[in-house]
Amino acid sequence: MSRYTARAEWDPTGWWVVTIPEVPGAITQARRLDQVPKDAGEVLKLMGKGRPNQYELRVEAHYPGEHGALAERAAGLHRQAENLDQVARDAVRAAVAALRSDGLTLRDTASLVGISYQRAQQIERSDRETTTPAG
Repeated sequence: MSRYTARAEWDPTGWWVVTIPEVPGAITQARRLDQVPKDAGEVLKLMGKGRPNQYELRVEAHYPGEHGALAERAAGLHRQAENLDQVARDAVRAAVAALRSDGLTLRDTASLVGISYQRAQQIERSDRETTTPAG
């Protein structure tokens, strides 16, 4: 499957100028970033590069100046927070299973892990359902 990058650069006229570096001459514009995949897809189709289900398209948006840098920093921190959230969920799940296997009560387990009793109960129930063979 082919992979393309739609590079969207903000233009002071109020448009995103979109180029596809992997395809020389591929250029379009969009009013909003959510329109970039469709518009870039039309250009790729016109240039004989296939339909959307035949390639992967990644959108890179660049907004100039200090405000663009703020947006990039915020987006990066948001991605880090999402990743850390997943790590924390996995750690909580592992801790609940380990403490319960040691014989601790659900309430003590929840207190040690820093979650509510109800959340510990949900985790335990969910783990039990995913490990119990269907029969």
